[in-house]
Amino acid sequence: MKKIIFSSRIWKFIRNIAPVVITLGLLSYLIYRLKPNRIAEAIINIRLWVIFLAIAISITMYVLKTTRWYYILRKLDIKLNFLEVLKLVLIGSFGASVTPAKMGDVIRALYLAKWSNIKETTSFFSAILDRTMDLMGVGVFSLIALPFFAKQLEPITKWAIAGGMAIVLLVVLIMFNAKIVKIFGTFLLKIRKKKVANTFDNNGHHQKRKESSNVMKIVDDFYSHLSILDKKNYVVILAITFAFWLLLGLQVSLFLCFMADVKLSFQFFLTISGIMSIAATVSLIPISISGIGIRDATITVLVFYSVMIKGEIAFSASLLQTALNMVIPGIIGGFILLHSRRKEKAVRNKKKNLIH
Repeated sequence: MKKIIFSSRIWKFIRNIAPVVITLGLLSYLIYRLKPNRIAEAIINIRLWVIFLAIAISITMYVLKTTRWYYILRKLDIKLNFLEVLKLVLIGSFGASVTPAKMGDVIRALYLAKWSNIKETTSFFSAILDRTMDLMGVGVFSLIALPFFAKQLEPITKWAIAGGMAIVLLVVLIMFNAKIVKIFGTFLLKIRKKKVANTFDNNGHHQKRKESSNVMKIVDDFYSHLSILDKKNYVVILAITFAFWLLLGLQVSLFLCFMADVKLSFQFFLTISGIMSIAATVSLIPISISGIGIRDATITVLVFYSVMIKGEIAFSASLLQTALNMVIPGIIGGFILLHSRRKEKAVRNKKKNLIH
């Protein structure tokens, strides 16, 4: 049998188009199964004041996200004002909305380095720490909320959910252990492509040794930044994260209660909050655009089996929270990014004109 060889260009095309196909495919399937007219009816019948309240919650959530990163940046002695940090968070939302692997963190880190003239390692550290603390909050909150909604799920689903949360917590804990990260970094170097392992630098030394040294240097730099923050700082960051996820759970709970005519209770609220954190974890799998489709399917299934609310209502609530918390902020972030690039281009053109 003839071996099929894919060029890097083909792989790049597949990597870019596959998430779009999966996202549109999952959404189309859900809409088809749950009936478009039922979904539209569920959204149209929701009261206007609930929408306005949900918008207010979304704004508060973004204030909390910005506050958390602003707090981290201040501890790292990066002095941007709150509005500048908010702009970077929105630019990150744009990146997360159009990429499969949540690349918004990379984009905001790059622009942070550009706007504040700091080292990229420091910039990336702040974004990684911000995301890691977010994951830690998701993992802990999910495990707390798990008993409230797992009773009606199949045993295999319970184990899958608990296992997923355990993996998140394990990854977070590993991040704070320099020895494990160095071992893992060295292991990744060993399994790299042979052409990298067999290359030499200008002095005839093995390139692998040089790259290994660079990785260790980056890891050391990362943990030197990590030591700047103390336990009190982490408690503050986690408190902000918990407040964020509580607000998200409240927002979706309001949608579900008013669309399904269900009484909002503390147990219901915890159940939905747990489901949202689990959906967020599942959406980290980089096979769809920003987890859209995967997250919606997860929410629809878990809401139906946990609180017995119809699929079209659960899916409608998921669409609304996606629009308010991802799509609209992402569009705003896109305009901010476009304006920033135009401004940079104008400055470059001005410098060229001065030279000539």
